[in-house]
Amino acid sequence: MRYEGVRATLERVGGRPVEVVHYLDAGGLEVAEAVVLSGSASPWETHDRAELERFQGAIASSERPVLGICAGMQLLAVAAGGEVGPMAGAGREPERGYLPLEVVDDSDLLAGLDAGTTVFQDHEWEVVVVPAGFRVLARTDGCPVQAFAAPERRWWGTQFHPELWDDEHPDGERILRNFFRLSLGS
Repeated sequence: MRYEGVRATLERVGGRPVEVVHYLDAGGLEVAEAVVLSGSASPWETHDRAELERFQGAIASSERPVLGICAGMQLLAVAAGGEVGPMAGAGREPERGYLPLEVVDDSDLLAGLDAGTTVFQDHEWEVVVVPAGFRVLARTDGCPVQAFAAPERRWWGTQFHPELWDDEHPDGERILRNFFRLSLGS
C-alpha cells in the first residue's frame, strides 16, 4: 500500500503516468522516461544479495535519469562504487520525523530551497563513502550525506523522503518538481 501512495504522489507532481515495479522485476529500465528508487522498510540483510547486485548493475548500465530516495539513494551509491552502513556504526542515532536540513549546494535538485529547510527523515543507514564524481548537496549533524548528485549521469539521491510533505513543510514537493524538471524537462 505504501508504494501505491508514492506512485500517486509522483504521478500528481510529475504530471505523467507512473508504474510501480519491484526491483526483482525491473529488468527493462530503458522503457521508463525516468526512474525513482523508493525507500524500503526492510533491512538490507533481508534482501537477496545477488538480486540486489543484478538490480544495481541494471541501474548502472541504464541511461535513464534516476532519483534515489532513502534506500534508493543507498542503492545508487553502491551501484556507483560508494559504500553504505548503519548510522550506529558511527555512534549516531537514527533520524525520524520532520527535521532541519542544511542545504550546501542548491544548483539543481535542491534549487529554490532555503539553506535551513525542514524535510521528513526516517532512516538508520546512510552513505558512508560518496562515489567518485558525486557531489554532496545537503547534510545534517546526524547524517553528513543527506543528498547527492551526479548530474552528468542524471542521478540524484536524497536520504530523506521528499515524497512526504505537508503544508508546514512543503519542500519535498519542490524537490520532486525539480527532479522532474531536470530529468524530463517538465
